[in-house]
Amino acid sequence: MEILKFNPIFKPTLWGSETWVVSAVKGSESVVLSGSCRGMTLPQILNEYGSDFVGKKNYERFGNDFPLLIKFIDARQDLSIQVHPDDLLSQRRHGKMGKNEMWYVVDADRGSQLIAGFRQRTEVADYAQKVADGSIENDLNKVNVNPGDCFYIPAGRVHGIGAGMVIAEIQQTSDVTYRIYDYLRRDRNGNLRELHTELALEAINFDDITEDPKVHYTEKRNAVAELVSSPFFTTNELKLDAPFTRQYDEIDSFRVYMCLSGECCFLDSEGHGMFLHAGESAVVPASTKKVTIVPDNEVKLLESFVE
Repeated sequence: MEILKFNPIFKPTLWGSETWVVSAVKGSESVVLSGSCRGMTLPQILNEYGSDFVGKKNYERFGNDFPLLIKFIDARQDLSIQVHPDDLLSQRRHGKMGKNEMWYVVDADRGSQLIAGFRQRTEVADYAQKVADGSIENDLNKVNVNPGDCFYIPAGRVHGIGAGMVIAEIQQTSDVTYRIYDYLRRDRNGNLRELHTELALEAINFDDITEDPKVHYTEKRNAVAELVSSPFFTTNELKLDAPFTRQYDEIDSFRVYMCLSGECCFLDSEGHGMFLHAGESAVVPASTKKVTIVPDNEVKLLESFVE
């Protein structure tokens, strides 16, 4: 199989926009842009190539369901505070995967903040009233962010993206979100936005008091820097200013590359190439065991896979 590049799907929102760069979500399926698979959707690729595309273990585990959803999020206003159910709760309620996710801050205005977890104990019995009167804001852990900051958001953690930042988001393939608070904002008709207070109660980890939710890592040049390793996905950062060969002999998985800055060319062992610009993503099939990444000056990439 060849390296695949998909069409970005732009989704305007009330607070900014999302760009889904690798998606198998029904109604928002990514489509291959070039090569012999041009015009095929991501689900069609998976159905056609199976384990050659996603890896043997992943195909046994997920079948024809692609396990990751990859996005860029451009937040012009504060997003609502949310929580996602884990696999067990989401399967029981919705017949879908849960949603564990991570954020990598691509860009951020000075003073930008996001929310990750609680900063103090919130009692379950008081939760609904605190949401109703807005005092829940006092319990939330607000964190100043800078470009390059990384956060792992496990299912059950309350979270929210603040205004003035661009986020790369890697998550399980799920569209299940419980909105728990929206700053008491009203629409043009004076109505409060719908909340999922009762649904969220069972999903929230009320013991998640998090002083420092950032992922601490050491940035490396022309090497792999691990950001997140979880049962749901592994994500690495690659900052390259010279050709870099990536061997996958021990990784039985597809690999998604998000280009955060710069440009580069991906070359497989058969000499097939794929050029990638900032804001674009490519998927290397599991059957491809070696690629060489050739940057144009300097490039920063995120690499994600499932083991």
